[in-house]
Amino acid sequence: MSTLLDERPAAAASVKPRLRGPLWVSVRLHRTPLLIAAGTVLAGVLILVAYRMWIGGVADDFAATGCVLSGDDRPDCFQPFRDFHDDMLAFHRVTQYGAFFLQLLPAVIGVFIAGPVVARELESGTYKLAWTQSDSPARWFASKLLPVAAPVLLLVPPLTALLAWVNASVPANSPYDPLRWYQTTGYLSRGTAPLTYALLGIAVGALVGLLVRRTVPAMSVALLALGGVFLAMNRVREWLWPTRTATSPLDGYPSLGRAAWSRDNGLLDAAGNRLPDMNCEVSCQAERGAAVRYLDYHPESHFWPLQLVETGIVLVLAAACVFAAFKVLGRRHG
Repeated sequence: MSTLLDERPAAAASVKPRLRGPLWVSVRLHRTPLLIAAGTVLAGVLILVAYRMWIGGVADDFAATGCVLSGDDRPDCFQPFRDFHDDMLAFHRVTQYGAFFLQLLPAVIGVFIAGPVVARELESGTYKLAWTQSDSPARWFASKLLPVAAPVLLLVPPLTALLAWVNASVPANSPYDPLRWYQTTGYLSRGTAPLTYALLGIAVGALVGLLVRRTVPAMSVALLALGGVFLAMNRVREWLWPTRTATSPLDGYPSLGRAAWSRDNGLLDAAGNRLPDMNCEVSCQAERGAAVRYLDYHPESHFWPLQLVETGIVLVLAAACVFAAFKVLGRRHG
């Protein structure tokens, strides 16, 4: 008898933690797409790391030849330059594909949540079985979102940091520039934007799935809704933080470097007032009261202020969608 009692704690301790209830059902139901997504992410990580390690050797090998990228017409430099050019083109494409993947990720998540995860169960009526097993609608709904939200929170920030590390490794003498911080693809694959928009994709997908309740239409509506948010934020992004202004003589143009995001330019009079466009020569512009030329721009240091303001806006939208989703769920099935 004592032997049996002594074995019970050991047996209890050997039980491993596992998913239970509706959460286990959701993971089990969608295990194939989740495994495919995990495999895709892992393959992408390995490719990015391999290319990052490889490109350093490419730059060193080219530097060892003694050739330069511009103004070097020696015959023995033709092939080294061509090889370096081809290698950098391949590396540039890989970084672009990685950034494009992070840019599209919110839309993919939103479509997946809206259609197969939420709307399909409402359309087929299988949610009723879960609700008869003492699971509340809110718990059922949360169990549908958690298997997607948890990997997003765990994987997107490291992916963002990895892509930034790889993109920053482009050699200074490369014929291809890295993705500029203000370009849409570059901007939405750095900082807090990828995670923020991925969370918005979950929130929009959940709300649309509850409202539409049909798989294919829900996927289409979620894609359109997220696309509308992307386009709207892309249009207003430059206004989220005050620009700086540089000036130059009328016969010149402010030189800010390629890292600056130029937004507007024109003419100022002596009092600093902005003048309408003048399609005439410098002497004509001066006669009409123009004193200097101006350029409004965002320097690279504005990246984080712009990102944080946009992050706040998108998080508010995501929170509003989640709140609305639970309200809809409670009103229809409470």
